[in-house]
Formats: sequence, C-alpha cells, structure tokens
Amino acid sequence: MMSRFASFDDEPNNTTHRQLQVLEQFRLSEGKIYPDFEVYNEMTGETLSSLAYENEANPLNNLADSRTPPYSNGPETAFFFHIRKSRGGVVKNIMTHCFNLRRAEKKQDPESLTFVDGVLNVDTQTLAGLKRAQGTNLVDSGLVDVIVSSYFFEGMMLFNPTHKGRVFTMLPHPVYQTESLYLSLKQRHPAKFNGVGIEDWVQSDSFNDNWVVRSLINYRKGALTEEHVTVAKVILSRKFVVGISQYPLESMKRLVMYYGWNEVSGDGSFECMHHFMNQEVDEDVSFEGRIERGSERWNLLTSVNKYDMELYYFALQLFAKQGSTLFGRPYVDKSGAPIDFAKLRAQREQEQLEQFFNSLVQGGE
Repeated sequence: MMSRFASFDDEPNNTTHRQLQVLEQFRLSEGKIYPDFEVYNEMTGETLSSLAYENEANPLNNLADSRTPPYSNGPETAFFFHIRKSRGGVVKNIMTHCFNLRRAEKKQDPESLTFVDGVLNVDTQTLAGLKRAQGTNLVDSGLVDVIVSSYFFEGMMLFNPTHKGRVFTMLPHPVYQTESLYLSLKQRHPAKFNGVGIEDWVQSDSFNDNWVVRSLINYRKGALTEEHVTVAKVILSRKFVVGISQYPLESMKRLVMYYGWNEVSGDGSFECMHHFMNQEVDEDVSFEGRIERGSERWNLLTSVNKYDMELYYFALQLFAKQGSTLFGRPYVDKSGAPIDFAKLRAQREQEQLEQFFNSLVQGGE
C-alpha cells in the first residue's frame, strides 16, 4: 500500500506507456518566478521527477511540499491562501470557533499583538500589513496557528526555510466566483456600478482576469500563456492541499485530518462545522450561480478567465488524486465507480495514434 505521504519519486520509472509532459517549475529572478523543469504525468497529476530548486532564496522554499509529513523538517505553520468568494469566511469561522485555532486579522486600530474576539489584531490581508507582520516575526512568535492572506507570494514571505508554511486553499469555480464578486461589488458600490453589467465589468480595466493563476506565479499584469498556467499547476500540485468550494464538508474534513486539528467539542461530530456551513456568511454567496451554463454570458466569463478555468479543472483532478494519496479515498468518477487510469491512458494513446494517422492521410491527399 502506498504510504500516506509518499515521495514524489514513488511512481515507477517505466514511462513507456505514460503521457509525459515537461512542465516548467520555479525560479526566482528580479521578483518574479521563472521556471525550472519537472516531468509530470498528464493523466493523474503525478510529479514523476523534478530538479531541485536552483536558487535557495526562492520563496517557494518557504513552503513545505504537500506530500511530506507535517513537522517532519522542523516547525511549521498552516497558511490559508484565501481566494475571495470561495467560502473563506466560513473556513475562518470554523478554524476559530470549532478548532480554537489562533489566526491574525486586523480587528481594530491600531494593530497590536493582542487578541480581539479570539483573533490576533494584525493585518495579513494588505501588502502594507504583511510587510509590518514580517517585521514582527509573526510566524516565529508562536502567537498564531494559521496565517490567512489573499496574497500568496507576499504571504509566503512571512515564512522561512527553517519555519515553513504548509499551505491550503479552497478553489471556487471561476464563473461562479466572478459572478459572486460582481454582485458583491455592485451591492457595496451601487453608484459606481449603476448601469454596468457583468459583461461590461469583466471587459474593463478594473477587472483582474485569471486572478488565481496570476497570484500563484506572481504575474499581476500582462498577457498570460500556457506556460504561465503550467507553472501554476505545478505550484498547486506540489505545495497545496487543495479544497474545492463546492465540496466544503469533504474539503474541511481533509484539512482536519491533514493538519491534525482537534475539535473543541472533542466528540468528533463536526456539529460546529455543520453549523457554520449551513449559516453561510454574507461574503460567500451565489455558489450555484445565476448564469446559465452554456449561455453567451457564461461563455464570456469562461473566456476572460481561460487560464483560471484550466487551473480549476486541473484542481478537480488534483482533489481526487489527493483524496487517494493523502487521505485514503479511492479514485472515483461522478457515479462513484472506481477510475481505471490504465484504461484512460490506453484510450488517450489510441486517440493520439488515430490523430497521427489521420494527419498523415490528410497530408497525402
């Protein structure tokens, strides 16, 4: 049986029948992440082999690899990369009230290393706040159990190679997330959004397209390519425990198991967790969405968030894979039937072979 925390080299070396892809990984240069190379199994999301990070100053080295045992290489602190409109408010409430986990959030002015309503009064949700938090050695202070921030790159700078972060996130469907964010902004700024439809907004300069991919690779502006989303996929697969917003209970149960969190009630009923999930705070609305799948509006939103869509579908595969490799869940399809990856690989190879022969035939006509 595969170890719960199997190494990245567990996959057999015989790759004759695998679809391999060379993925670009990470290198830090002039404040941006540039790639190294990694061999990756396209079918399962498995990292088969990878080169060591060439630059020890690369901030990604501040984060533990998700498939290594927690605390196996020294002190660690959980890091919640909070994507807006992804049930993040629910996750924070559950961590604070159901598991008594200490986290930082600015609750009042001025900031201070004191607790207000069970939360350390330190800002980790703005760039200025993160810089101040870094200056206080927040992670090494032992005052928090979880760092929560919507700034992935700057957030991981709070950690260091001797006190690493162990990161998780909840990924929303990009269309529903964009719709929910639009509705929230429209409610908060009615004058600014008067007469501005979601179609207008997502095509304006004020809209940040493909926000998750851009955050992971620290590339906030400029045109994205497949190479960028490839780097984001590798970061996600190597560093993150992935949760999916549309599967909140399963996602939270995995986090509890992975991090070894102890429920305040001590009875293992998860009643507190159910309470906050059913309550659903104002920040996290519209998960079913009002936009009809396949409509012109839907197609527009998937188009402007093309790379976040690609990353989301990859995350769904990774969610299934981690269920098996980290949590002992079987690989299953939507009907609950076990997935036969060998069969899928054979089908893909057959399709590629047919496409190759068809191209030869067409070329000879």
